[in-house]
Amino acid sequence: MINMHLHTKASDGILSPEKLVKNCMSLGLDLISITDHDTFEAYKSIPESTIPLRIMPGIEISSFYKNDDVHVLGYGCDIHDKELVRLASMYLENRRDRALKMIELLREYDIEITWDDVAKHAGDENLIARPHVAHAMVEKGYVPFKAMAFDLYIGNNGPAYVAKEEVPTQDVIRMIQDAGGFAVVAHPGKLRNQDYVYDFIKMGLDGIEVWHPDHSFLEIEKFKDIARKNGLYMTGGTDFHGDLEGKIKLSNANVGQEVLQSVLEMYEEYKCRNK
Repeated sequence: MINMHLHTKASDGILSPEKLVKNCMSLGLDLISITDHDTFEAYKSIPESTIPLRIMPGIEISSFYKNDDVHVLGYGCDIHDKELVRLASMYLENRRDRALKMIELLREYDIEITWDDVAKHAGDENLIARPHVAHAMVEKGYVPFKAMAFDLYIGNNGPAYVAKEEVPTQDVIRMIQDAGGFAVVAHPGKLRNQDYVYDFIKMGLDGIEVWHPDHSFLEIEKFKDIARKNGLYMTGGTDFHGDLEGKIKLSNANVGQEVLQSVLEMYEEYKCRNK
């Protein structure tokens, strides 16, 4: 039983890393990866022993390609790699600036929330993401639930949307690999153009997140076929954040035998690299 795409309070999830791991253990999961957005902070608070649960270090890094937002999962990276740590620090600062700009724009629509209103919903490092802004808007009574905050104000086409400052996808792939990790494109079914995957393969991509809750059956089969033909790892996870409004559960990702086998092969390769 696996789940290779999980988020904690270190980025935009609601569970602490300790609580997430404890819940995974109680569910009988065998192998997981915490893939918080642009940070390895969660790995500072994981219990020393999680046996029999195995945890593969992970991160979900934001990037851009042809003006599209592309998320790249990095599995098995050295979490102390200097270049990735610098990138995470840069993104942390950029996210703070972005949140401040969104707060200013929201005031134009008579939505009065403060930095403190937003930051208290973030983790210890205050890695601010849009769900934290949305949470503050719900708490203050401006919208009844977070999805409406996105739909009306801070979604990609909303009047208070502010774009993230990101590095190119090719650079992110290289940084992950230079840190000893595997670069896997996250939820490719959500890309503006799914054929971008072929461009990422030319950049040296290691794998595709084949199974994701937002992927249809046909998309899953399509990405499996691309992975097979190009010798790529296949991964899957529920993209759990712990949002009580959502339908994404902390449970086994029902990826099927072929994807499960590929994930286990990647984990074995990770262990070989780190002997």
